[in-house]
Amino acid sequence: MTHVDPDARFPGEAELVDAAAGGLTFVDTGESEEELLAQLPQSEEVPPLDDMPVVTSLRIPLGLHNRLKAYAAAHGVKPSRLIREWIELQLAQAEQDTPILLADAIRALSSLRPAA
Repeated sequence: MTHVDPDARFPGEAELVDAAAGGLTFVDTGESEEELLAQLPQSEEVPPLDDMPVVTSLRIPLGLHNRLKAYAAAHGVKPSRLIREWIELQLAQAEQDTPILLADAIRALSSLRPAA
């Protein structure tokens, strides 16, 4: 087994570092880290964790996947949106809520006449 020195540099590394750092300059402002961080723009409020999207893997047969894609295309939405809506509907039914599809709500609202 060959021993590799973790501090050893690979050929050309110095040139790469010099090229990457060539336009950088260091300016000591005399300010602390806390003072510098306080000057950064404050971002909007962080949404609740329950609303944070997460990736979920789902294995379905190819035929079912093709039917899902065709259905989504016919309704002008992405398959992932349909899956989310259908999961929400199933959970709402399980919780004995009164579910409604977003597409149905939009369709119903768009059919209303504007108030005079």
